[in-house]
Amino acid sequence: MQALKTGLIAKQDHEIVDAFAGEKIAKISTQTLKQTLAYIFTLIGLSNPPMAEEFMIIEEFIRSSYPQFTIDEFRLAFKLAVQNKLDCSVEHYEKFSPKFIGQVMNAYRTKANDIRKIQSYKSIETMPVPQLSENDIVEFTRKEWMESKKEDFNRVFNADKVFNILYKQGKIKPTSEEIQETIKIVKEENLLKYNKMSHLEAKEFSKKMKDPDFLETQCKKLTLVRYFENLPNNI
Repeated sequence: MQALKTGLIAKQDHEIVDAFAGEKIAKISTQTLKQTLAYIFTLIGLSNPPMAEEFMIIEEFIRSSYPQFTIDEFRLAFKLAVQNKLDCSVEHYEKFSPKFIGQVMNAYRTKANDIRKIQSYKSIETMPVPQLSENDIVEFTRKEWMESKKEDFNRVFNADKVFNILYKQGKIKPTSEEIQETIKIVKEENLLKYNKMSHLEAKEFSKKMKDPDFLETQCKKLTLVRYFENLPNNI
């Protein structure tokens, strides 16, 4: 599979696209799975790997639950989780259980499905794919939001790239007052979300709340929502 050349997918997500091309979990050997798990155990800091009997259960769970994913995706999911790039906890309490695997893979599935949506929008396996214009990229994100339930501005896709395009075009020029208001709203929304979380979820989310890059992206998403919803002719 070729890498995307449309510029639609953010640079940091290209490794997900590359992982799609790996060997499916359903077809890999037990030895390959063991090697992958050894890598993951080191990555997440698991000091007590599963015993042989436990491994048999884990292997059956992984093969039956995620046969459509590649082994590269499986490795990458835990790497992204450790890097705090997925919406899940990496607290394992020295137990590599199906429940723990499930929460990481479910978070990865959400992100991977977003990437696959883009791939289906412009096929990358046909004859030379034309370059998408910046307006095409903005329109895709706008349409995705306007046709969604519009319940959570955090669901806006490709926000950094789309915001930068609109800012460069002069279509989004927030004032200092508007920036401060947006930051205030985002922080209030985060606090409301935090107060509804379990202790474990809240612990992980509190780390994100302190991350200036995370806050900046959230502010861009909210700014885009306001821009999209105030465009003329929106239904």
